[in-house]
Amino acid sequence: MTTARDAGASIEGIVQRSAHVLLDFDGPVCAIFGGITAPAVAEQFRTALRLVPVKMPPAVRDANDPLEVFRQVADLGPEIAETAQHILTRLETRAARAARATPGSSDLMRTAHATGHTVTIVSNNSSVAIAAYLGDHRLTRYVTAIVGRDDADPALMKPSPYRVRVAVSQLDAKPGEAFFVGDSPSDVVAGKLAGVAVIGFANKPGKAAQLDEAGADAVTTRLAEISAALHATPRVALPRLSARGAVHGLP
Repeated sequence: MTTARDAGASIEGIVQRSAHVLLDFDGPVCAIFGGITAPAVAEQFRTALRLVPVKMPPAVRDANDPLEVFRQVADLGPEIAETAQHILTRLETRAARAARATPGSSDLMRTAHATGHTVTIVSNNSSVAIAAYLGDHRLTRYVTAIVGRDDADPALMKPSPYRVRVAVSQLDAKPGEAFFVGDSPSDVVAGKLAGVAVIGFANKPGKAAQLDEAGADAVTTRLAEISAALHATPRVALPRLSARGAVHGLP
């Protein structure tokens, strides 16, 4: 199922004017906490923080999302934020090893690469965890760069447009030459603030309305629809970034 705001904002229309594909990680690529659940990782995170020790705000004690735990704890100060970043990166990397691939995600990356589009992962998850997943699934060669959570500043996480803007800059591209595939309203907000077209991926019931309300240019329930549009819009092969331009763990 696909919805679009107007004919020019159809998936086909978005792909036709784009050279670069930006993908959120958790959702469009895989369920990072599909093997080791998010509540379990959140509890492991809290346990590790208590050993530091860190006096956690009340809101953290019942949080089931490790990223929400990070946001809350990182606000306690830069030293604690750096410690939390290190711990969460380790936990995410372990979880990524057991992550469940999203149906159609591997084909989407391969199709984008084969049709001359670049693929960049833009995520609130750590680049180390993302690189581990891509390596395990033999997808590294199809990804130009990773722009993940490699600092301890929660203010730079989506819905901030910071990392989407970094991705576009790394590609030496204009925002209008890229589109972002995300599965949450925060992805939509980040992409729109950065000036890129956003295709919402409604991978759960009720998400389509949420993504549309957030301002997504188009919404789909199947990544295969984006792959089909890419197949119909081949481009001249684009050079990969140089070693200097590559981001976080990719050649």
